[in-house]
Amino acid sequence: MISLKVNGNDIGSDAMTFSQLSFGKGDGLQTLSYEMKIAKGELLEKLKPIYDEGVVELKKDDQITGEFEPPYPGAIDYPSLIEFIDVEGPYLYDYLYAYHKFDILSIAFDEDNDVSIYVINSLDSIGQIGKEIVVKGTAIKR
Repeated sequence: MISLKVNGNDIGSDAMTFSQLSFGKGDGLQTLSYEMKIAKGELLEKLKPIYDEGVVELKKDDQITGEFEPPYPGAIDYPSLIEFIDVEGPYLYDYLYAYHKFDILSIAFDEDNDVSIYVINSLDSIGQIGKEIVVKGTAIKR
């Protein structure tokens, strides 16, 4: 189950959207905080195939360049998403932001939904609280 809040108020997923083209371009506009909570198991189920596909592509790139950039200190390979989600520190956020921010947002929101009241402007954190993944950022009210 996914729960959503804007400025602490519960909203439905149809009230919020995102746009890859306008993401992060809300400078000067009034922003509101949003929070999305999703069960860890649900996020893993929905994101795992996309994550695994991305790791395959990164490994191909690593073979071409001969370089491997560990996703966190001490990593000797790309971890499974199940392993990575439990690594302490900002590494999961950094990785998911770089490669999968729109995939995460699309779990809860339809992209470019014309009837939504709020448009996501940023994705500022991805953390784990108990058995929930908490995504936070800012949104703009239309």
